[in-house]
Amino acid sequence: MEIPYRPEQSVRLNVLGAAPQTIPAKLRILAGKRAELRSESAVTPGTAVRIDLEDSMLLGEVAGCGSEGPLFVNQVDVVQAIPSLSDLARLVAAVMNDGRVEVGDRNVARAAGAR
Repeated sequence: MEIPYRPEQSVRLNVLGAAPQTIPAKLRILAGKRAELRSESAVTPGTAVRIDLEDSMLLGEVAGCGSEGPLFVNQVDVVQAIPSLSDLARLVAAVMNDGRVEVGDRNVARAAGAR
C-alpha cells in the first residue's frame, strides 16, 4: 500500500502514551515500512507515535533519533498505515447508518455482530 507524500511535507508527529504531545515535523522519507522525520524535538527510541499527513495516518514506533545541526531526525518503523481517512470515514458512516456499504458496483449487507 502506498501513501502519497511530498519530500519535506509538513506533518504532525504525535507522541502517544502517558505524556502525549504533538510535534510539527517534516517528512523526509517514506519508503517501505520506514519513515524519517525532521523536527525541533527528539523522540526517545521505542516510543509509540502517530504521523498525520493530509488524508493519511501512519502508526509506528521510533527506531532511532539523531541530530542534524539544530534539528533532530526521528526514524520511525511504520506498523500500520491508513491511506485514506476520508474513505474510512465514509465507510464507517455507511455502516453506522444502515448496515449497507457500497463496495465498487455492489452492495454488501452486514449482519449485526458480523466480522
